[in-house]
Amino acid sequence: MKRRAFFTAAAACLLAVSISGCGSTNGNDNAGDSARSEPETNEATPASTAFGQKSVWMQYGDDQISKDTSVERILVFDGKGNVTVYDTRGIWMNGGTSYEAVRFGDLDGLSDDEIIDLAKEKDRERFDATKQSAIDETNEDIESSAGMPDYIKNEEEGQKVNEAAEYQEPKAVPFTLKLETDGTGNSAASETLSFEHQSLNSSHFYSGSHIGSHPDRYADEALYETEQVDIKLFSPTYSTTSIVYDTTFGGYSGLATVVNVGHAGFTWDTPDTEGIEVD
Repeated sequence: MKRRAFFTAAAACLLAVSISGCGSTNGNDNAGDSARSEPETNEATPASTAFGQKSVWMQYGDDQISKDTSVERILVFDGKGNVTVYDTRGIWMNGGTSYEAVRFGDLDGLSDDEIIDLAKEKDRERFDATKQSAIDETNEDIESSAGMPDYIKNEEEGQKVNEAAEYQEPKAVPFTLKLETDGTGNSAASETLSFEHQSLNSSHFYSGSHIGSHPDRYADEALYETEQVDIKLFSPTYSTTSIVYDTTFGGYSGLATVVNVGHAGFTWDTPDTEGIEVD
């Protein structure tokens, strides 16, 4: 991979393929403390600028954004080349807990600071719900295993694994933008946002579904695993601008941020952009 010299934002908007993501809000500034101000020009914002400044983005899996669309992760960019990732998606293990994933409708009217606070709250809540569900399920199986001392002993050891699990607050990590060019090598064909993420590993926990298995297996499973995340910034078939209640979201396919009135949208970088990887 090679890095190339800075190319002006004006040239960036001349990409043969651009990603649109403009829109307006109905009486909602959503100012926060990141870059939600109205643009001074009609040029689309390239990815290196969008993620190179303080901003908050939501990752989602559906084709379109609606009030009920789940937010899988909330990405907080610090303007210094780093991103902090908060998990807000649903959880598989949910025995008796009441965790609910974040939805785009929950973000209506929130500032960036408020979205960050919600992200922190839900990331911790997601961990607590996973841990508590494992504890609850194991307690139920201990009660139902009366008269089976070997099973009870095994479950009690597994419960120690559950109770010892400790929450780890997400840390800022570097991110990379990778640009792929077309056959000529002169124009962008796609761009990818990449970073490593410490993801909660629910397989670490012992629960009733694992009766008869040795708890050491779960203790050996890391509580958090390093996951490589690659998000393609591409939207060829549908608009990436959506209005939910009084808030407008714009961005790329599977990745959105709150935009203000008059925002010109988002696009790829060019092969000459500084600080990105180019094939």
